[in-house]
Amino acid sequence: MPVFANSTHNIFVTTFSILSYAQWNPATSIPTLCVIDNADLAEQFKNVTAQQRYKYQIQSINLNHLVKTSCQAIFFSTFTPQQEQNILNKQLHTPILSFSSNNTECEVGSTFCLYKKKQLTSFKVNLDSLAQSKVRVDPRVLLLANSTEQ
Repeated sequence: MPVFANSTHNIFVTTFSILSYAQWNPATSIPTLCVIDNADLAEQFKNVTAQQRYKYQIQSINLNHLVKTSCQAIFFSTFTPQQEQNILNKQLHTPILSFSSNNTECEVGSTFCLYKKKQLTSFKVNLDSLAQSKVRVDPRVLLLANSTEQ
């Protein structure tokens, strides 16, 4: 069952805010967010990173190269929830957080599902996907996800 949250920020700021709660491997000096099959969105993430001075690397990658990259987080925007789930199950064998802007139900697929509602960026958390991601996330991120939608 997904949990909900609202934010006045856009998807970029919301994504980076969520990422700030992740506990990365000490060997990871700067976490990498990989945007899958959407170069324009990756460029927007890069611009926000530069403007806000977030400490993340942004990569635009083709799905075929996902296995060869060292991403700590991935962002889907062009796949169905079932495709996201298949990718997460088959191609990823390392701890990784997943985000989607194309999965409003958040029943399968990505861990964090972002969407717009009344000019607000909202998100749902798929707790099953979070557990499967093997990434430790500070539980305080879940405090953001109160039952505002219910």
